[in-house]
Amino acid sequence: MDVPIFERTKQRLTNAGPFPELFQLELIEADDEKSRIRMQCREDLEHAFGAMHGGALMSFADIASVVWAHIHTKGQLAGTQQFSINFLRQASGNYIDAISEVVHNGRTSLVVQTTLENDAGECVALITQTQAVRPLEQ
Repeated sequence: MDVPIFERTKQRLTNAGPFPELFQLELIEADDEKSRIRMQCREDLEHAFGAMHGGALMSFADIASVVWAHIHTKGQLAGTQQFSINFLRQASGNYIDAISEVVHNGRTSLVVQTTLENDAGECVALITQTQAVRPLEQ
């Protein structure tokens, strides 16, 4: 019996390693088309001017994209090959959501587009990430 995609995504996020735990991420939704992962805006993740630090946002986007890529590689290994981010506005508010969608799922690569939105639904950053897809070593 297949495990529902929400549960697989939640499990993958939980097992993503110690670094993602620093961000205290929460899976909000996941279906066949997209996932939504939430990061609370916290003072320890802000830059000197009170908005979320770009490095924290990049790391968050990378984690969300990789988790979503792993769900779609069907038991293969996905590793970041290319990462591009466009910051569109300062990220502030109560939380930031990462909404990830697969835009290409090929034999050797997978492309994920992730949008970061603030709690007002405004896009704060747009990320495109290419994942190299390789067989898992047995």
